Amino acid sequence: MSAVTSDKPPLLADTHDAVLANMAQVLAHRLRSLITSIEGFTDLLTDTLATPEQRELALRVFESTASIERILLELQWYARPLQPMVQSRLLRVLLQELLVMLEAHEAARVALDLRISGGKIIRADAMLLRQALFMLLKNALEATRPDSVVQLRVLAEPCSIRFEVWNEGWMPQEIAEKIFVPFFTTKAQNLGIGLPIARRIAEAHKGTLYLATNDPQAGICFALVLPQGEEKANGDALLA
Repeated sequence: MSAVTSDKPPLLADTHDAVLANMAQVLAHRLRSLITSIEGFTDLLTDTLATPEQRELALRVFESTASIERILLELQWYARPLQPMVQSRLLRVLLQELLVMLEAHEAARVALDLRISGGKIIRADAMLLRQALFMLLKNALEATRPDSVVQLRVLAEPCSIRFEVWNEGWMPQEIAEKIFVPFFTTKAQNLGIGLPIARRIAEAHKGTLYLATNDPQAGICFALVLPQGEEKANGDALLA
């Protein structure tokens, strides 16, 4: 399936995205101040609570603010300008760092399928690429059963490297057409900007991110393709 395209003229689409990004930045800044206040007052209140039930309620407040913090982090990622600092990095190291970003029980569900040498050198902004792959993996993990396996497949293509994230299931066509629209989501606890952020990161690298497979039998596959020039540019240090 090809990537979702916009019917807006390019200038209008860019302006719309800029407005959304600015709004996200303002919201993240203002809400973070409120969350900090709530956490501070709850912490003070906890010391005065007498019963386990009351302390349990306070703990739920902390858990709720932690969820809001994660949403604010996504908003900040969406709002930030993306200017990749491209350097050479060992693919093996980048993937190890990626798995560390996941919770232990989540990392255990990710199966790596390297159809390329782990000693391969990749040219990218490592932090941005890790974040894009992290968001793809989180999306797949949240969309499947807790005991299911999500596959991260890495392949070499002529002048590019292809990352595929596979999971079981499929999406109705009307949902598949909107998955890259900012703030569109079918999940109550999801803000709906993970996939748009991942696509922006891919495009900032002159690459692509699209829904490659959506089939009840084969499952769902998102493909992130990054162009690669020479493995090591002149004067560019290899980051191991």
